[in-house]
Amino acid sequence: MTTAVAEGVQTRFEWLAIVSSHRQAPTGSRPALASSDPEWSLYVEGGENGALARHSAQATRTAVVFDGVLYNRQELAAELDLRTTLSDAELLLQAYERWGEKLTGHIKGIFALLIWDAAERRLFGVRDPLGAYPLFYAHGAGGRLLLSTSMDSLVRHRSVDSSVNRAALADHLCHRWPYPSETFYNAVKRVPGGCQLVATPQSTHVNRYWDPAPPGQPINFVSEEELEGFDRRLETAVARATGQGRPGIFLSGGLDSISVAALATDLARRSGGPTPVALSLGFPHPDINEEPIQRAVAESLGIPQEFVPFFDAVPAQGLLASALEYTRTSPAPTLNTWSPAYTNLALRGKRRGVEVVLSGAGGDEWLAVSPYLAADLIRSRDINGLWKLLRAWRRSYQMTPWQVLRGTFWTFGVRPLAGAVLHNVAPQAWHANRLRRLRRTTRQWVAPDTQLRRELDRRTEDILTPAAPASGFYFNDVRMSLEHPLTSMELEGIFEMGQRLGLRFLHPYWDADVVDMLYRTPPRLLSRDGRAKGLVRETVARRFPRLGLDRQKKLAGTSFYKSVLADEIPRLWKSAGGRAPTLAALGIVDPREIDVMVEAILSDPSREGLGRIWDVLNLDAWVESRPRYLRQNG
Repeated sequence: MTTAVAEGVQTRFEWLAIVSSHRQAPTGSRPALASSDPEWSLYVEGGENGALARHSAQATRTAVVFDGVLYNRQELAAELDLRTTLSDAELLLQAYERWGEKLTGHIKGIFALLIWDAAERRLFGVRDPLGAYPLFYAHGAGGRLLLSTSMDSLVRHRSVDSSVNRAALADHLCHRWPYPSETFYNAVKRVPGGCQLVATPQSTHVNRYWDPAPPGQPINFVSEEELEGFDRRLETAVARATGQGRPGIFLSGGLDSISVAALATDLARRSGGPTPVALSLGFPHPDINEEPIQRAVAESLGIPQEFVPFFDAVPAQGLLASALEYTRTSPAPTLNTWSPAYTNLALRGKRRGVEVVLSGAGGDEWLAVSPYLAADLIRSRDINGLWKLLRAWRRSYQMTPWQVLRGTFWTFGVRPLAGAVLHNVAPQAWHANRLRRLRRTTRQWVAPDTQLRRELDRRTEDILTPAAPASGFYFNDVRMSLEHPLTSMELEGIFEMGQRLGLRFLHPYWDADVVDMLYRTPPRLLSRDGRAKGLVRETVARRFPRLGLDRQKKLAGTSFYKSVLADEIPRLWKSAGGRAPTLAALGIVDPREIDVMVEAILSDPSREGLGRIWDVLNLDAWVESRPRYLRQNG
């Protein structure tokens, strides 16, 4: 563990819920709810010094465990005519007894929620709409069902198989993630954001309870008049976040984090709350040097700033070596290679009194227009709309005219439309062709084990997206931001970082009310000034008129990231012995083919493909550390 991470470690509240028969009761546990059903009882363990009691409530036939933040507790208490002094769990218990499973339509917040209904012999496990809080489950020995916000709590339990999921790890190396509920453990599944697990003695299934635009139904588009309420929604989302304690803001030079910083500052001044702290990394590469804007925004807002040059924020052993140490003690391999630098930055904020860190994350997903809009515009022969899209891309991103033309007309335009035509003309042949091409993405050095290779081939059947999506190419792509497994995995990683550091990380652009509106906002309104993110660009540009934000183009850190990989990967690969022994022992990679792949990449002057070597190092470090780490923390 890096020094930066170790400094911030806090005692965390972790609960483990076990549905089991009395005959299979966990040792030393009592039922959380006295049940007359000897074959179906709930047991809950977790926390110290009464932590579980503060997070749970029970009545004669019902019990609730709530871990998170309930945003609308005042409104709920008033609607139920209850005292506001009740705990969140007590309030939700009463809400469930009033509304039953429709409770999810009445609550707002970030949470993992467990509801035990003995009368209906049913258990609900609910994850908040976007998935800020994790929720996992596993079927253990003896017919037990276990749930927790922690994967490690589940796999440490003696009744749960702790073996790793070879197919998921191999697919990860091929950049494929077929199943939203799948984790890197065979026995452990996730409840995705916006979904709930429903368990009875006969079955366990997961369904979506929150959806801004349910598939198969007409989209309830936001009108231009309704969109005038967007600023208020975003302000409410920022207020919800800053209400958790003194705020720090990961302030880059982009529109998203600047808009969050401005709102957080305004709210603090109106309410008399603590002044936010700007937390900024300074990147040395000219392609992403945002220091002048970062400093100017903090100065204009009149808020203190912790500005840290990137390599001052990275531990001495280097970015990637630190990320590997982080991976070895994480429930899942880290997806964010930058995490050591941001961990250090967050800790500096904590020393200044910061309790909650806000960011502009989510702005790229929900404020920007998917390039797949081009396919829908070409199909509808909307030449004017296509021209506006092309112009907006040219004015908003660091791209050459050729890149813009190729992307708009071919990559995201004609090519997907051609696939839809071929699907309609010869569906079986086109499906087989797409399947063959997808299977070729299984790299030569992945899955030398024949059985595993067959399993990967089978899983590709479930990865193919619709060739001619009924909702159109634009909304099919937008939905990926909501449902893709990487979304859940990234948010779970952020939650874990917060648990380690004793901080809460929140993202107003991932607030459910904000996403609900932006998801249903027509693309022309998202780019209403002829540039990407026009919905906030105008407001931010007026607030900071000297910074040229009305003309700002999004910066890309690709060149800098490649330079870091080129500097550190050869050294890391050599220190690892030039192999991936743990993955090789599991039949996930072929060590001889790995050598060929690595040698080819390291001898290539362009060093393209260094990310593949990082993927191997990252997964091998995580798998190798699992047995030792679980024993040490069991």
